[in-house]
Amino acid sequence: MFVWRLFWDRLPTKDNLFRQGVLDQNSLDCITGYGSAESAAHLFLHCNFFGSVWHFIYGWLGIYVVPPQFLSDHFIQFSYIGRSQKVWQSISQVIWFATVWEIWKERNNRLFTDKTCSSLQVVHKIKSLTFMWLKAKFTTFPFNLHGW
Repeated sequence: MFVWRLFWDRLPTKDNLFRQGVLDQNSLDCITGYGSAESAAHLFLHCNFFGSVWHFIYGWLGIYVVPPQFLSDHFIQFSYIGRSQKVWQSISQVIWFATVWEIWKERNNRLFTDKTCSSLQVVHKIKSLTFMWLKAKFTTFPFNLHGW
């Protein structure tokens, strides 16, 4: 449901809340403090802080890409990075889903609890979450948490 809402721009980002009359113009800034309005595209792709999370994910996977402007294009590109095998596509999609989920959770922690993590801490959470999801999906998953 979360990813569906993300792709259809139905998450309660600040720009969506502004369009619905919930927030005023002065409340649109991204929670990370870099001065841009918080839209889904900004938050998940273009924000300086969360962009660094993607940078670390790319480094972890050993890939170098120029991310596209739109979330749906980013998902498609990420699904086919490096390898064309079905298993790898499934694994890369799980990593993408976990990354956007952890970005959303970090955004909400910053907004509602005033707690922050570094981008490396967010990446560690992504690695742990993807390991748990993939271990549950693939009975013969060949990694342990430290090797992942």
